[in-house]
Amino acid sequence: MNNLAWIFANQKDEKFRNGPEAVRLASRAADLTSQKHYAALDTLSAAYAEAGRFPEAVETAKKALDLASASGQTNLSAEIQKRLQLYEAGRAYREP
Repeated sequence: MNNLAWIFANQKDEKFRNGPEAVRLASRAADLTSQKHYAALDTLSAAYAEAGRFPEAVETAKKALDLASASGQTNLSAEIQKRLQLYEAGRAYREP
C-alpha cells in the first residue's frame, strides 16, 4: 500500500498521479503502523500534498521527521526536511 501510494503521490508523469487514491492508501498504511512509522507518515504527507491538502501535509511531515530523527535516520530526515519545505510553500514533491 505504501509503495503504491508513493507512486500515486510523487511520479513526474502526471498520468500516474492520483492524489485521492494516494491519500486513501497511505492513510491505511499509516494506520496499520499506528501512525508510528516514519516511512508511512512520509508517504502520507506526500499524498496530502498531491491532493492539495498542504496543512495536513506539513503536520504529517513534521511527525515523520521527528520519528526519523529519533530513529537515527539522518539521511532520510534530511530528505523529509526538504519535502516539508515544499509543502510549507504549497508545492507537492516530484521524484527526480
